Amino acid sequence: MKVIATLLAMTVGLFPLTPFSDAADGALPPLSLLPLLEELRRANPDLLSARKRWEAAQAKIPLAKGLPAPKIGVKWEEIPRGTFKVNQATLMYQLIQSLPFPGKLSLRHQVAVKEAQVAAMMFKQVEWDVTGQLKNAYYDLFLLDRELEIQKEQIVWLTQAEGIAQARYSTGMTNQAEVLRTQGEVLEASNQRDVLIHRRQALVAHLNHLLNRPSMDPVGNPGPISLLSVPSDPEELMAVAQDNQPELLAFRFSAERADSAWQLSKRELWPDLETLVELRDPAMGPIGPWDLSLALVLPFWFWTKQQYGVKVALHDKESAQAAHQAMKNEVSNRIHEHWHEAKAAFLTAQLCQEGLIPLARQAVSSALAAYQSGRGSSMELLEALRALSQRQRTYYEHLVLLEQRMVMLEQAVGVPLRQVHEDRSPFDKLRVTGHGEPVEP
Repeated sequence: MKVIATLLAMTVGLFPLTPFSDAADGALPPLSLLPLLEELRRANPDLLSARKRWEAAQAKIPLAKGLPAPKIGVKWEEIPRGTFKVNQATLMYQLIQSLPFPGKLSLRHQVAVKEAQVAAMMFKQVEWDVTGQLKNAYYDLFLLDRELEIQKEQIVWLTQAEGIAQARYSTGMTNQAEVLRTQGEVLEASNQRDVLIHRRQALVAHLNHLLNRPSMDPVGNPGPISLLSVPSDPEELMAVAQDNQPELLAFRFSAERADSAWQLSKRELWPDLETLVELRDPAMGPIGPWDLSLALVLPFWFWTKQQYGVKVALHDKESAQAAHQAMKNEVSNRIHEHWHEAKAAFLTAQLCQEGLIPLARQAVSSALAAYQSGRGSSMELLEALRALSQRQRTYYEHLVLLEQRMVMLEQAVGVPLRQVHEDRSPFDKLRVTGHGEPVEP
């Protein structure tokens, strides 16, 4: 009995726990978040697709600055009446070039730049989204491994408690119901461990999917996570989000694009200039006589076409401005929600770490001493051990909840708020110049 009591006493030191590893994962190196993020940026197909869409939008910018394509042609003048004798006609070579009204090309260029900026921000938003999924999967895996550690320890001391109950039953110190009760606890704990292992395998498949790996590739155990406080306050974070949150910036650029499109639609009411250069038959000399014609392309049907185009563009502009304001409100709501949820999770985890877990340890020590002296029952000891395990679970659950809320808060703000031991931030702020080239700060 003294040996069993000593083994039970060793289970009091369940915090911190040793990392979980099964036979498949035992030889794997521990997981680190930074290498996973770097691999994600290289391999994730959704991220690659979004980048290519952004690059395609950049490539369209130079197209918007060019003049309309010129036309070349030939003209036969003064063909004899009633014949098709073009050889008796005067041959003329034509070059026709349309020149848009001043300001139209610059506005078309502005529209293309804003479209590229929207595509850039959508690319950054996809980057935040897939990175958030990876971080959440990493933290979920951390929590599952800690639950498996706790469950393995529970099986150890429940098995020991079962042995004690059987020894007492054999000496008549307890009844059979206590033995059956402890046996049921062992079976339930073992089944829960198997359930957790299957959940871990499903989570590993999700992590591999994000990294474009085969689903069954094994992964190691996440390293320890420190309990860190929630930075700043919602109002300061909202000020940061105004200039960094990709989705909010995409709505802002969309509103600016709609404004440029509205300005362009008004310019469409002005006539374009069309030039025609004609060169006479070169047989008349190295450079024969030539003609120059100028014509205006009049928006003649403006009352049924261009005028309504202006109305459509105005409605689009007002709609984009309203959508931008709605997105501001949405981002503010996300920041406040995630910040307060993260703060609540931090306070609970801090309470468990500094107060509840030490008290639970003392309760186990007291129940163990009472059990050894014959003043307590095995069920009281089991309840104390179960309470300690529950306190540990609560700590890890709220630690992970804190970090996952911080992930969502980072997405809402558009800047990293947790350091993952890298020299640069996970996302370089991306800008697009008027030439469509990305600029790294």
